[in-house]
Amino acid sequence: MQFRFIRSMLAGAAMLAGLSSIAQALEAPYDHYVFVPNRNSANVAIIDADTDTLVATVKVGNVPHQVAVSDTLGKMIASNTEDNTISVINLKTLKPEATIRLGNEPEHMEIAPNGAIAAVGNIGEGTVSLIDLRADREIRRIAGLHEPHNMTFSPDGKLLYVGNLGANFVSVIDVAKGKVIDEIPVGDEQQLAALPGGQDDHQGVINVTRTVDGRLGFAAHGDGDVLAIIDLRTRRKLKTLKLGDLPWRAYTTADSRYMIVPNNGDQTVSIFSTVSPFREVARLRGAADMTGVNTGWVKDSTPETGVTNPEGTKLYVALSGRNAVAVIDTRARKLIKYIKGVGEEPWGAHMVGALNYCH
Repeated sequence: MQFRFIRSMLAGAAMLAGLSSIAQALEAPYDHYVFVPNRNSANVAIIDADTDTLVATVKVGNVPHQVAVSDTLGKMIASNTEDNTISVINLKTLKPEATIRLGNEPEHMEIAPNGAIAAVGNIGEGTVSLIDLRADREIRRIAGLHEPHNMTFSPDGKLLYVGNLGANFVSVIDVAKGKVIDEIPVGDEQQLAALPGGQDDHQGVINVTRTVDGRLGFAAHGDGDVLAIIDLRTRRKLKTLKLGDLPWRAYTTADSRYMIVPNNGDQTVSIFSTVSPFREVARLRGAADMTGVNTGWVKDSTPETGVTNPEGTKLYVALSGRNAVAVIDTRARKLIKYIKGVGEEPWGAHMVGALNYCH
């Protein structure tokens, strides 16, 4: 605690000296930092969650979509959608370590439990890249996906579950073999998403949301209005549940007792128990265009995705319309402060050890 107090004082002094004087490195462990990609300024802002102050801004590629952090290796990666690359940043020095060229439109990412392998979905070409973060290189590019969206590793890191935005099934990748070994339909039968009016008029599987222990995965199919529950250890589908109209994705509560699914078609929110028999326990009134759920709240200028800290006491929400991050006290349910000047069009927030998700 004394060390963190001294570090916070130094960070505060650096802020008074101006942005160019901000810390040249971060101190491990990295679970008390919030990482915010800024799409229009091609950088990532780093916030100290102990003091809720901006402590660093790191340059990455163009239109960074998401960030992920390997606490084990002390590295941050950012997917640069416009450049078709990812940036690898050394958190000890805050300097770029590598720029790795991938497929078309890399967006969503996930890091394996061991912190050494990163999976990146190249949504524009239907592939997933596996990255060796120790060697900073792409080791496999796996084809056969359909607009790969968010991804989830099995608890042992041997399997990767990929939500296909362009289909109603979850693809399962054997990480060691580097190939798709299974496709789990979310619904009655496997099919590609219907495209009646063009590329944007469909919504397949957004994500496989895992429980905190990594045992179960919950995958919603938007066009089919159903939710599949998958055992992430065995690849077995345990149950399929009916949702409201046009569900987006499932979000877990911090204790994993419930999954929360916004249904944008009828503006409702479904709440499901994660304990067998996995029933819907409530359906609440919602709002239009619900794409992010946290166990806190914010109402402000264009809120993007946010993250609740591992303790569950604070919620950080990127505000793309304000170029700021809102900090919410989740117990008191009130706004603590705005962290301004983080960059242009902040697009999300990420913390080590938290329940992270992207658009």
